[in-house]
Amino acid sequence: MKELHHRHTSIHPRTWYITLRSELLWALRTFFHRHEFLEIEPPCVVVSPGLEPQLDAFEVHAPYAHAHTDGSRRWLHTSPEYALKRLLGEAGSSLRKIYALTPCFRDEPPSNTHSPEFSMLEWYTRDLQLDELMTQCEELICSLADVARARRSSDSLDHWLKRDVPFERLSVQEAFLRYAQIDLGKCPDVDTLCRAAIRSGLPERVLHGSWDEIYFQIFMDLVEPKLGQSHPTFLYDFPASQAALANLKPEDPRWALRFELFAAGHELANAFDELSHSEEQRARFEADLDIRAVRGAQQPPMDNVLLQQLPNLGHCVGIALGFDRLVMALSGAQTIDEVRLQSWGEP
Repeated sequence: MKELHHRHTSIHPRTWYITLRSELLWALRTFFHRHEFLEIEPPCVVVSPGLEPQLDAFEVHAPYAHAHTDGSRRWLHTSPEYALKRLLGEAGSSLRKIYALTPCFRDEPPSNTHSPEFSMLEWYTRDLQLDELMTQCEELICSLADVARARRSSDSLDHWLKRDVPFERLSVQEAFLRYAQIDLGKCPDVDTLCRAAIRSGLPERVLHGSWDEIYFQIFMDLVEPKLGQSHPTFLYDFPASQAALANLKPEDPRWALRFELFAAGHELANAFDELSHSEEQRARFEADLDIRAVRGAQQPPMDNVLLQQLPNLGHCVGIALGFDRLVMALSGAQTIDEVRLQSWGEP
């Protein structure tokens, strides 16, 4: 393994990455303390791990996991989202700003940018609008970049994070028009979206399934590779079918109030203007479970406590940021294993 050099001192790569990671953690907690956030330690073993159709969770099979009076099973969470929003709902208005940095678990093949166990940063605030949350996220990343620049021998972050250049903000509709020449607003059904994709150069053989499946094929092939290459990009206003736990735009319910951040070739963050209507959220969970059933995927239960607490959430925005991927981007690491203490495949 090639050694890294900092201030004329030879440092073993693992030591260098882990030291930088520790300094970034300190800077992160300093940032949230300065903004008066309360740090929360959410549980990792839960009744409902997250129901997004594309995610699979690890079930806890130890005998104690089934020894509950309600007979429920337990899972390792895919995100602390449910637990943090349950807390905000239970606390009412007495808690306004919280965050957590916690291990998360997703039963997916490991890759250069994904480990089945990874670190997730999530924060929630009642004091911001979604565009203001973008600004806060940008401020956090820039403050951590200053820490990384102090340790790196040259300013090699400039290829994806230039000093004093604001992050780009681009709607999904604008991104599809720019990179795929597709007007999503004029493609309300599968047939029109397929025809538009073929005109943009995608082969017909890869276009099959639901509107969302075709959308994702276009996004992965034509749009996502262009995002955040020279500077971070916030992508906002997603199709309503991908609202997940977000509100729809009141003035145009074709779009959901959420954004994602792309930088250094990766998706780094995902944010919602949080839905607080329990019956609407229950209907979305039921739809997700239906999709999972068609896939033959796991059928974890809904989090009924979350659904009970949602009406108490009020106006709230929240964001999840992959901390390992951010450390990769700031350190120049090529794989997620370089910035974690132990790789998933290590004995």
